[in-house]
Amino acid sequence: MKIGIIGMGHVGATLAYTLCLQGLADELVLIDTNEMKVQAEYLELSDTVQNLNHHVKLIKNDYAALENAAIVVFCAGDITVLETATDRLAELRVTSKIVEDVSPKLKASGFSGIVISITNPCDVIALYLANRTGFDKAKIIGSGTLIDTNRLKHRAERDDVLVIGEHGESQVALNVSSDIEKLATGTGWEIYAAKHHTAFGISSSVARIIHVLKADTRELLPVSSYDETENCFYATLTEFNLKDGVLRRVLPSLNNSEANRLAQSIQTIKRNYQEI
Repeated sequence: MKIGIIGMGHVGATLAYTLCLQGLADELVLIDTNEMKVQAEYLELSDTVQNLNHHVKLIKNDYAALENAAIVVFCAGDITVLETATDRLAELRVTSKIVEDVSPKLKASGFSGIVISITNPCDVIALYLANRTGFDKAKIIGSGTLIDTNRLKHRAERDDVLVIGEHGESQVALNVSSDIEKLATGTGWEIYAAKHHTAFGISSSVARIIHVLKADTRELLPVSSYDETENCFYATLTEFNLKDGVLRRVLPSLNNSEANRLAQSIQTIKRNYQEI
């Protein structure tokens, strides 16, 4: 399976490495505006694949090569924005411009597969990417709250928990105390404070999404998908496949408080979209 990765920063590079190790891609197309970075990652991944018992063809900075790709992962961004950010929309002002630059190139490539959008703010960018490319919204999947659910499972030491809504501060954690929810929500910032980026958790989450697509397991995952009624991307349990993208969205049973919080989370995403 051919997979393209647009954005070879910490997340893109870690994802490429993960896909090579797990054998999820036969071909990887590596794209970034920083040609020296792409070349460096290309060389190091070329070293990596020599140790594997499967072949991975590596292609660098060629949008035309995406024409017959099954999946494109959009993870372009600038994490350094957070170092001087004065508000939580600082990333959006940068990443929305990246979407505007990438969209016509992606569309012109003839790509018609599944887009997995990681770039933050995840839910807003997924919709903006859909609107700028004109791609079928069912074939765009945001990484959503899969990473947040994983963090919640770790903090709660339980598997019967779930995060829905925004991948952001307004996310809604289900079946846990407020103290555990606060710990889980702060995990990304705790990692960032020491490393100045996060990469392992989100890369493994996206690799899991790709595995579900490739193996056609139909596993329900909390990814960001399009709600036609709300005209908005937000995370809930979602079934998807490689051919059609999103097949169905499953909203878990919510009490009144959780339903109100989800409604507020959706409104937060909509307000942020209007800031573009």
